[in-house]
Amino acid sequence: MWLNRQEQLTVTGLGVVGLVGLGILAWQEQRPSVTIQGAPTFVETSPWDAALRRAHHVDVNAATVAELERLPLVGPTLARRIVEYRQAHGHFLRPEDLSRVRGIGPKTYEALRDYVTVK
Repeated sequence: MWLNRQEQLTVTGLGVVGLVGLGILAWQEQRPSVTIQGAPTFVETSPWDAALRRAHHVDVNAATVAELERLPLVGPTLARRIVEYRQAHGHFLRPEDLSRVRGIGPKTYEALRDYVTVK
């Protein structure tokens, strides 16, 4: 034979480990996913998605800088600008009024539109 006893055991061991790994992968693909009764169904791709869902319909007249930062395309600087604009000019009357804040152009407003409200 072309392999000695030690080499045969090594190849056999690697083959067994490989087969076990393939078996685990096949089992994971076929097992049903766990669902919780009454839980909403959605695909969460990142922690940011969860934060964004919590931020849905943020009242821009009452939101803090930290709450505004959860919105798409809004970082610390833009969130601060929104709060400063609100303090300087009063409450926003419509969500579209966000376009008056420096740094919120048409693209940014389109990204924010579904997530903001005014009360």
